[in-house]
Amino acid sequence: MGKILDNIQKHLFIWILAAIFGGLAGVYFFGGYEFSTIICVLAALLMIYPSLVPLSFYKLHHAFKHKKIIMFSVGLNFILSPALALIIGRLFLVGFPTLRLGLLLISLLPGGGMATTWAHKSKADMLTTLGIIFTNLAVAIVAVPFSISLALEKWAFSSTSAGPAVCAISQATKGVLACGSATTTVSPLRIIGPIVIIIIIPMILAYLTQMLIKNKKGTEYFEKIKANFAKVSNLGLVVVLFVLMGLKENSFLFNHAGWILASIVPLMLFYGINILVALGVYKKFFRNAAGKAMVWGSYLRYITLALGLSISFVYTDPALVSMVIIVVLAYFIQIPSSFWLAEKLQEDKVN
Repeated sequence: MGKILDNIQKHLFIWILAAIFGGLAGVYFFGGYEFSTIICVLAALLMIYPSLVPLSFYKLHHAFKHKKIIMFSVGLNFILSPALALIIGRLFLVGFPTLRLGLLLISLLPGGGMATTWAHKSKADMLTTLGIIFTNLAVAIVAVPFSISLALEKWAFSSTSAGPAVCAISQATKGVLACGSATTTVSPLRIIGPIVIIIIIPMILAYLTQMLIKNKKGTEYFEKIKANFAKVSNLGLVVVLFVLMGLKENSFLFNHAGWILASIVPLMLFYGINILVALGVYKKFFRNAAGKAMVWGSYLRYITLALGLSISFVYTDPALVSMVIIVVLAYFIQIPSSFWLAEKLQEDKVN
């Protein structure tokens, strides 16, 4: 097992690509499987929990020490990011209302579990990373329901001078898709639940694990072995990506080439501008370990939560199905670019 963990750490990018294409191959040949909260639990236990075990919990009250950095991250995530999604959607996705909804959803969900994993790899300040994640997700609980509900009313449906709203999706797809029982409201509970599973429970388990090892074996022993938890987190990242790529919803990638092509340029622009801005702010104002945390908290999108939310919207109304496509495609841009960004930040030796 140790050799496998070492190999994954040494050749992580190759393993990531293998996980992505392996999961998609399963969808292509066997049809894939349904999204479930079990996937969130799997991500929490295999990927996020190990990355938090080495954390200095006695310093946890310092997580919100860098208030200026946290506020910069909030500004980038909830002013720049959605504004960018709205502009890009207006320019490139005017004929694809559900793709515009998907891009907006991605823009409003920053961070997530992978932020802790990549921050750990790039030697970012982990306490600040957690402070940024908590703050941004707290804002998202308010921002996402309001923004997506408003966008659903504006883009999925459109009012006519005659009176009742008509299905804009039906118009955009020339009747291929039609609005059914879609609701235009989004409950904050859809966001709070995954946050508890993805962040809070893994942190509690990580703390208990650390205390157990220190009580049984001593602090010196824990310091010697804590680096191994990062290797386990790498394995968790690969497993979770394989599972996510094996979801049956990903079958749309094989059947809707037009939607895929329409999504690629907007997504690349969205991520490209975000990464340039995050790196620019880091280099100009916060070139330190806490600044690295700001980069990850501002650049990464919580795609797993976005996927869960978009699929729950599809359950409400199948006409929203192409939201899933643009969310899934975001993995293909975010994961390779995160690998590149982690190496770039790791090379930047700061305090």
